[in-house]
Amino acid sequence: MLELLLPLQRLFIPGLIILLLWSSYRTIFKGDRAVGLVLYLALVIIVDSFLNTGIFIPGMAYGSIRYSEVCAFFLILNNPPNRYVKGNNRLFFLLLFLYFSLFLIAAFRGITIEDGLNNFRRYIIPQLIAFWVSYRGFNKKEDYGRFLFYFMVLLVVIALFTFWDVFFDRWLLFSEGLNSNTYSSGRRNGRFGSFFLNPNYMGAFAVLVFPVIFIRALLEKNIFKSVFCWISLLALTFSLVETQSRGPMLGFLVSAILFVVMPTKSYSFIKKTTFLIVFVLALYLLMPGFYEHATERFSGVESEMALDKKSRSTVWSYTVDLILDNPFFGIGLGEKAYFVKMIQSGFREEFLTRPLDNPHNSYLQIAVQAGIPAVIIFILINILLIKKTIYANINRETEISLFLSAFILGICGFLTTLITGSDIFVESIAASFWVVYGLVFSIINDRDLRVPN
Repeated sequence: MLELLLPLQRLFIPGLIILLLWSSYRTIFKGDRAVGLVLYLALVIIVDSFLNTGIFIPGMAYGSIRYSEVCAFFLILNNPPNRYVKGNNRLFFLLLFLYFSLFLIAAFRGITIEDGLNNFRRYIIPQLIAFWVSYRGFNKKEDYGRFLFYFMVLLVVIALFTFWDVFFDRWLLFSEGLNSNTYSSGRRNGRFGSFFLNPNYMGAFAVLVFPVIFIRALLEKNIFKSVFCWISLLALTFSLVETQSRGPMLGFLVSAILFVVMPTKSYSFIKKTTFLIVFVLALYLLMPGFYEHATERFSGVESEMALDKKSRSTVWSYTVDLILDNPFFGIGLGEKAYFVKMIQSGFREEFLTRPLDNPHNSYLQIAVQAGIPAVIIFILINILLIKKTIYANINRETEISLFLSAFILGICGFLTTLITGSDIFVESIAASFWVVYGLVFSIINDRDLRVPN
């Protein structure tokens, strides 16, 4: 039956081109930030990361301009006016400045200055740009809902790539990254990462955006749009299940629990629990065996904690030693610096195998590369955002308040996934995180969204 869908494959690339042309027109000529921000994320995920291409500058091997940066230029040109409430955001921006400055210092402490600065360009600059294009929010509060609706189109495109890969063993779009070990190792184990290649990255992305997409689907009143919203939500869930990633599954569970217990006036505890039960039942009907498939890899947790071989536990132990040896500014930015330091510390001699390129824990990776102060600041800026969200004087009956709560749930789930992955150092994932972070910042600081005192 599914083979009937195969002829539709020829429509995928023309469809992407049409979407690209339409969204570019809306972004550049109409100043539509809701569409433009989706276009920006699509370019980061599909063009910059998956296709790994850019506007080449002759003589500068690492100096290419990313296509997402061109989109970001037009978004910044159309930034909304400053509508922030009178308050003190100095601490927030000071912490952000210190956080990224520590990575700049780490870049000069890399294995070579050139390698460190190239890594700063590759990993840190996209994070700065992502926050810059989103922290002013949108011109109208309705645009938050529009952004999420158009964002669902991107989610369907991502899920289609996984669907074709799973059921037809075909690629809808080719990239050299599909020949890499990052993709093939997961593929051999029946794990799929779509355009992110690595299933763990796909899982982290899904956890970050799932809560707000779920809320957006619940709030849609138009019957046709509502059907599309729920299809995109199921598509996102399908993509998450096919990753079989433990960290993202744990992060998803954290988000789901917080969603149920979080007080909301519009949705009672019973209503939210009912929604989740109905959604899970729908998954059982539409994707038989999804639970077993999603949790299959949890049987290998004990192996990851082994102390007599290369495992997550031993890698983390050696990483902590490196952090304690370089507590303030780290060992320098880049996987090469980490790899060399791990060899020098005796990891290869003890376990007779090469160490990993990173500790597979974003918090440890921040600390080992940029120092303990950097990871403390990263935690603080997230705590500060969550605290500001809790105390934000926003009308709790509006949909924007529900979007805000859902964004925070996604951030909490995402921060959980960072315990088992290096997602904050992946361009496409980090950019998505800082876009969500920036949108939350824009909502809680927008005086037009506040309840009059």
